[in-house]
Amino acid sequence: MRGGFRSGATGGIDSMMAYGPNSGGILDTARGILIGLRRCPSQVAFDELHSAALRHKVPVFAMAWALVHLAGDGEKTPSFTDAQSAARHEWGSLFTRPAAVSC
Repeated sequence: MRGGFRSGATGGIDSMMAYGPNSGGILDTARGILIGLRRCPSQVAFDELHSAALRHKVPVFAMAWALVHLAGDGEKTPSFTDAQSAARHEWGSLFTRPAAVSC
C-alpha cells in the first residue's frame, strides 16, 4: 500500500510515521504554513504540529495533510475526517480572514 499510515500500539513519533513518496513534503508544507501564519521558527512549528497530533490522537502526517488541505480550499473530504476535524479545531480561526493575495 502506497501513501498509507502505520500505527503502533506504543504511541510516540514512530507510531505516527507515514510512508509514501510525498510524506516528507506534506510535513514540510504544513510546517511552512505554521511558520507563515505564526511567524515562528521551524522547530516551534513542528512541535506545534506534533503536539496537536498527539492531543487529537491522529498520525502527524494525517494532521499535516489536514492543515495543508485547510489552508487550501478547506472543504471537507471523506479522507482523514478525524485529522480534518482536529486541524479545524487547532487552526481554523487562523483562516477566517481573507487571503491578502489569492492565487
